[in-house]
Amino acid sequence: MAYTNPPALPRELWGCIESHLSNADIKSLRLACKQFNNAVFLRLNRVFLSANPLNIASHDKLRHQINEIIWDEARLYRGPARVIGNGLGSGHELLSDEDEPDNNREWAAEYHPDIREDVIKRHKYKRRDGCPRWFKDACEENLGVLEYRKRRDVDRPDHIARRELVLAQPSLREAWQHYLQLLRQQKDVLADRSDLEAFAFGVKRFPTLKRITITPAAHGNLITPLYPTPMIRAFPKGFNYPIPRGWLYPRDHWAPATAYTWNQYPELRDRYRGFRTAIRVLANEPNSVSELVMTSSSIPTGINCTIFDEPCEEYDHFVTVLKKPGFRRLDIALLVNGERQEDLEACWRSLLNGHLAYSDRYPLLPLQSIVPMEQWSKLRHFELSDFVISQDDCVSFLKTLPNSVRSIGLSLLEFLGDGDWYSMLEEIKRMVSESTLWGDRDAGSRPKITIGVPIVQESPTYGHGVWVEKEVEDFIYDEGGNPFEEPRHLNNVRLGVGVMRDALEPDFEHPYVEWAL
Repeated sequence: MAYTNPPALPRELWGCIESHLSNADIKSLRLACKQFNNAVFLRLNRVFLSANPLNIASHDKLRHQINEIIWDEARLYRGPARVIGNGLGSGHELLSDEDEPDNNREWAAEYHPDIREDVIKRHKYKRRDGCPRWFKDACEENLGVLEYRKRRDVDRPDHIARRELVLAQPSLREAWQHYLQLLRQQKDVLADRSDLEAFAFGVKRFPTLKRITITPAAHGNLITPLYPTPMIRAFPKGFNYPIPRGWLYPRDHWAPATAYTWNQYPELRDRYRGFRTAIRVLANEPNSVSELVMTSSSIPTGINCTIFDEPCEEYDHFVTVLKKPGFRRLDIALLVNGERQEDLEACWRSLLNGHLAYSDRYPLLPLQSIVPMEQWSKLRHFELSDFVISQDDCVSFLKTLPNSVRSIGLSLLEFLGDGDWYSMLEEIKRMVSESTLWGDRDAGSRPKITIGVPIVQESPTYGHGVWVEKEVEDFIYDEGGNPFEEPRHLNNVRLGVGVMRDALEPDFEHPYVEWAL
């Protein structure tokens, strides 16, 4: 028996059906008929923004649901990394292959003589491949990273799906032509500033907007984006392309990016286009935003810390945002590094000049000098990641946390001197048993501690590590064993303890066992 119109269902049943569907499935269901279109609704509580027209949109009906704007700061690369001025690398200051792809243009003179010839070769158009050499190299590297990240894992359904996408990828010639179209769209958006105007418009038009997230890593890795933006979802099936990263990014896997002096290199400020626009608008326009999230997802970059070194409008806007009544959350990744002594000195001054800290010059930056715990009496969660610490300073800092703290995250940290995870946990356990640490708390109010350590292999995988929570809690507060190895590998988690996670792939979670490495 065939129905001319589908049978009517109670709203409660539609709600149950809707809860099991992804937004993509809901979209398809709504297109089936008018009744389905009126019965189920898209779950849209965030919008994306980037230098691409697909990520700039307006919808009057859905705007009341939006509570988060995610700004993708990564721009598609237009060529291999450029070297500026005196030979300092700017971290992908890129040039265009859109015109005259086989011409050694005047821009070649801007490269350092030691690498100029190699860069020219990488820009040459390969007629057999239908694309420049640098584009082909990047696509091949993506496939290598994809295989490396799988390691010896079993063929889970997600791995099989990725393999099918790899097999379906367009030819290099087709991929390059589509990439050129994306570059033209990016160029148009940057020129007409439509992304900046869209942000200012959204801040005013989204009445329930609470959070601004600015990320340099939205594209994640090939096939597994960190944020599936409309632009990324519109890619051809299996599309392989150079994965872009935002902000200042290192020129190779092993060297961190350089925090060039903010006021000395104005041409590099545009790498922080989203950050600069967001804090300017939030500082000067009425808004309901109470959370500002600027994290790097463990890739080696961050907000250039030298904006705190000398007076600049970005610092003034940043302070204004933090002082606004009702502001409650700040997540910020800071880039602290320099190739020259003066670069390092600028970074050091930025953290110790009173703008971010209240201390004199120290050989090590004490945590208490940059985290004003006396002003955060209601803090619930504290997390520190990708930072250099000493064991003594870290333990002393934990003692200053207010009683309101319920969870502590310590991940991807580097110990200075003789400190290590094994001995630090032993010290914390001893202090807890002697009631010199959290002794005024009952068992139910003691903070849970999560520790994350990177997995160091032959090839770097940013954000890939082992996270340990239950075993840390069992050891500190109960009779469990120390989850770290000793005596030779004091910072290694024991096999079989904790879970492997990936900051660039939130859905990935795997037991930490030998065959998974």
